Amino acid sequence: MRIQTFKRTAYWLVLGFLAFLSMTELNAKKGNESTVCPTPPFTPAPLPKGKWLNGTFSMSNWWTYDGKQYVGNPYSRSVAFNFAEKGKSEFFLIIKTHSGYCTTEAFTYLKGTVEFTEGEQSFTFYPASGNYRGFYSCAAGSNFNRPARPAELKPTKYYWSMEKDSQGQEYMVIRFSADKSTAGSYFKPTDW
Repeated sequence: MRIQTFKRTAYWLVLGFLAFLSMTELNAKKGNESTVCPTPPFTPAPLPKGKWLNGTFSMSNWWTYDGKQYVGNPYSRSVAFNFAEKGKSEFFLIIKTHSGYCTTEAFTYLKGTVEFTEGEQSFTFYPASGNYRGFYSCAAGSNFNRPARPAELKPTKYYWSMEKDSQGQEYMVIRFSADKSTAGSYFKPTDW
């Protein structure tokens, strides 16, 4: 049951992020490209500092037809936040798919600041710079590696809470809504 909820949450998180990217791209094409959002004043964080990771991978694997060589995992996704000192923050998104023959990879990196609103237990991430990279093993002409465009550097508001599982592992649960009954993504503390 928890795996199905996790997969559903991961699906909506990725879908929401992709919708956000398409809307910013659409606005840029319409001539609505705006300047980078101003950096908010530093607000001491009630949120635990450090690196937080949410990820998933497929439980299946690809092998060659003779079963002698491992080819790859069909799908993996990872989302991470790094909340550093003085409101500095980073966002990472990595998605990889593998069809057994072709591989597609997407990497998003955004760096900026974060402003916390303690009363509603939310934080707004203000990206100031970033990078988008795409890799297509079967369509190398479509590969790209570019800086984030100003229209893509929009603030995003998240709602968070802390939960412990039955083994006492603490998770930061991040949602796009203040409603705690909506599905959230569970982030574990990590280090890299």
